Amino acid sequence: MINNDYKVDWNDLWNQSLKNLPKKNKKESWDNIAPKFNKWMEKDDYPKKILSKIKAEPSDSVLDIGCGNGVITIPLAKKANKVTAMDISGKMLEILAKKAEESNLKNINTINQRLEDLNASDIGKHDVVVASRSLNGVSNIQKELEKINEIAQKNVYITLWGVDNRKFEKEIAEILGKESHQHPDYIYVYNMLHQMGIYANVEMLECNTRNYYSNIEEALERLRWRIGDLNKDDESILREYLEKKMIKTPDGSISFTKGKADWVLIWWKK
Repeated sequence: MINNDYKVDWNDLWNQSLKNLPKKNKKESWDNIAPKFNKWMEKDDYPKKILSKIKAEPSDSVLDIGCGNGVITIPLAKKANKVTAMDISGKMLEILAKKAEESNLKNINTINQRLEDLNASDIGKHDVVVASRSLNGVSNIQKELEKINEIAQKNVYITLWGVDNRKFEKEIAEILGKESHQHPDYIYVYNMLHQMGIYANVEMLECNTRNYYSNIEEALERLRWRIGDLNKDDESILREYLEKKMIKTPDGSISFTKGKADWVLIWWKK
């Protein structure tokens, strides 16, 4: 006999999956990589993909959660009435403020805070809420989804890792002889939303970005940030691996063909 009262606790499964993964959502780690992150995103085609999906009218207010260096915020501010940009990193917000000044945008309000510490009543209602690549490391994510849904008046757009996003990290772990852990992907959140009575739309974003670096050391630094701390032996192994796998481009930079991001857009109307 089927027990119709049984319900999978997707939030708990999400939390369990997060336990053994590198912690990158700390303020200090984002502050440290803020200037480099700005450079890393220069050839990223993800922003164009996600912006083409977000509907924002000239009269709309937008909340951009985990705005980072403003790669989504600035274009949204150019077509919406006002944007609230929130990020844990003060350094990221400094870069955003500089970009806003250069674009002569005066309709962006920044908040240096974590989503987990935010009360929905304090920030107020916004027509559109965007959480672009900013929820993957959040514990007890269902609580934050409820908060986001409460704030939004028209539409919500969030992007999360797809099923293959940690494939690259798994390959690197095998090379280093270390245990790899699978990050919870978008399906956990989709199922949580369904249980909450939110029947969201799901779209796979076809991003083709390849990362370009000035040298091996810069590529190694990006890897260190992606997969966590590396000891000297780890770095030596990875340096040798990168030297074999990376391709030189006509402009003198080098590119690693693997490690392409796999992003999924989940969005719903209120």
